[in-house]
Amino acid sequence: MRIWSHAASVVLAAFIAARGAAPQSAQSAQSGTVLVANQQSASATIIDLATRAETTLDVGVGPHEAAISPDGRWGVVTIYGTQTPGNTLAVIDLAAKKVTRTIDLGEYRRPHGAMFLPGSTTTVAVTSEASQNVVIVDISAGKVLSAIPTRHPGSHMLGITADGKHIFTSNVPWGGITELDLEGKNFVRDLAVAPMTEGVAVAPDGATVWVGSNSAGTVSVVETKTWSVAATLSGLGMPYRIGISPNGGIAVICDPQGNAIHIADVSSRKIIGSVGSLASPRGVFIAPDNRTAFVTFGADNTVGVIDLVERTLKTKFPVGTSPDGVAYGRAPGKS
Repeated sequence: MRIWSHAASVVLAAFIAARGAAPQSAQSAQSGTVLVANQQSASATIIDLATRAETTLDVGVGPHEAAISPDGRWGVVTIYGTQTPGNTLAVIDLAAKKVTRTIDLGEYRRPHGAMFLPGSTTTVAVTSEASQNVVIVDISAGKVLSAIPTRHPGSHMLGITADGKHIFTSNVPWGGITELDLEGKNFVRDLAVAPMTEGVAVAPDGATVWVGSNSAGTVSVVETKTWSVAATLSGLGMPYRIGISPNGGIAVICDPQGNAIHIADVSSRKIIGSVGSLASPRGVFIAPDNRTAFVTFGADNTVGVIDLVERTLKTKFPVGTSPDGVAYGRAPGKS
């Protein structure tokens, strides 16, 4: 279902072009690799978009989030566990399509959100809910390099500024966010925002942090300069995950309760469109073309490709049971 007008599509295409990305078709992101963490089937699915070939690998019990290195060679899946807390990362060779290493994080249990540090192909930042830390992990050496305290339980998702200097985490039961200094490996500050803050995304320039409240059905836009909530988007059902485009132009909010994704203008801090009739959208990753979103659908165990300008679901791929985290990267070995 498309909740969008043709005129609005033309306006958004021009908006994307003004932000530095040509208004190209969704085919521009139809090559490369998608990696999906399948929570209930203890697996991860690799999709080669150019050939539509799929490979599903066993990775460990309770995989939640996924990340792909900037060069497209490595995938990382966080093994969160189920009743028994997990404490490992599965490292995947995306060219060979196999798990090459399982990294034991030791005391840093319940790993969840994960992102490669900007410009690095071997270093990832991972939230550890149970230990109230973000751990910095060298996947090549297979070890934890450092741990930065968030000072709050349930540090779930994270966002990193494009310059690689700041990390922001959502802290679910506390209802707020934490800022960390990535260079100095220090806690900087925290801010109470709204109840049950789970989804979080930071604008590439670090000016705003977008935070979803599962129980209030709102997204709060926090200005980092004033360290305060500057705007609140309401009526969103359950804003479970948030993604911001690489050019900082738009935010995509996944709403599994409303079976929709909502698209917001980061500058005006307003919802500018939605795509409905989706099968419980969970995870989201916006491609470098700034208009193609890869979204996992929990209700039918698929990952979809959505054109954010045309507001259409282009295609879906079957994956494992209860897909959650998703990442996209260029094909291994491609420049």
